[in-house]
Amino acid sequence: MSSVTFSTYDSLIKRVTEFRLEHPNLTETEQDTLVRQTFKIDRAALREIDGMTDLIQVELLRIL
Repeated sequence: MSSVTFSTYDSLIKRVTEFRLEHPNLTETEQDTLVRQTFKIDRAALREIDGMTDLIQVELLRIL
């Protein structure tokens, strides 16, 4: 499995979100493992990304 490169933190968040949507058949734990391996990030970074994604979704719902 090769690593995926990204240029900004925002692009990393987008790529992780897309990755999760492309693999709905995996459990959250399996997705987390693959995300960490694919994007070469640690658990703390993944928790932060997941938290940012949740925050963005809440803000979008508030706007709508």
